[in-house]
Amino acid sequence: EEEPTKWEQLFFPFPIVGAPPQLEQQVQVFNSYFHGRAGSGDVPSAELAVIASPHFGVVATVPFQFGFGGQTTGFEDAQLLLQWLAVGSLEYDDMVSLGMMGTFPTRRDDLSSGDYYAGPFVYAAQRFFHHLIFEGNVTTLLPVVHGESTRQILGTGLVAVLLTPRRFSFPVYTQVEVNSTTYLGGTAALPPGATGSPAETVFVAPEVFLGPFKSPVSDGTRVAVGVSFNVVGDPVHAQTYTITAAFDIPNPYGY
Repeated sequence: EEEPTKWEQLFFPFPIVGAPPQLEQQVQVFNSYFHGRAGSGDVPSAELAVIASPHFGVVATVPFQFGFGGQTTGFEDAQLLLQWLAVGSLEYDDMVSLGMMGTFPTRRDDLSSGDYYAGPFVYAAQRFFHHLIFEGNVTTLLPVVHGESTRQILGTGLVAVLLTPRRFSFPVYTQVEVNSTTYLGGTAALPPGATGSPAETVFVAPEVFLGPFKSPVSDGTRVAVGVSFNVVGDPVHAQTYTITAAFDIPNPYGY
């Protein structure tokens, strides 16, 4: 990876559930296996991210679930992100991006929220000493069609440490991710097992992040693996094992 010459080129490792603040032009694939009190499931998903202008990107994600032991097989809600690079600094090694997120229901009650959702998000990252990284994401989602659907506040926090020397050809990070969702003001689109709002889910995930590195597929390949443990509010997804790989697509803006 070349030394960045402008703050828009800064790179931060991505949390598996959340997202880093930089723009990416890439194809990313995920596979997650979960199990809990009501069966298990395998959830592959595909993501396409396109940089449309120097500060604006679009990200689309489509997940699918194969259910076992009583879990349903079918598409989960698709997502669309519109992301804008807001501010950053090479001197202070940080970046903030803003945008809008939307979800599109599959109409399957046990796989979908059953409503269209839209709302703003903020992604931010700060690096210290070139090796210690803090990231935070906050997204607020509001139902579009059904008034009984809950309002949702999604939060992600990540602490990552670069274990290899700076500018090493195969960077390795160890990281811990925390994800929470707060459900407010509704009686539908609740987490598994909840009968009313307010409700809360919290997950904690130790992870390993590799990259970016050159591979036969892409000069900018990243791979992450992790295990997410439910701490509060979702016994169906008690443990989730995830592996994800992202492959850069060249773009004219140099990042």
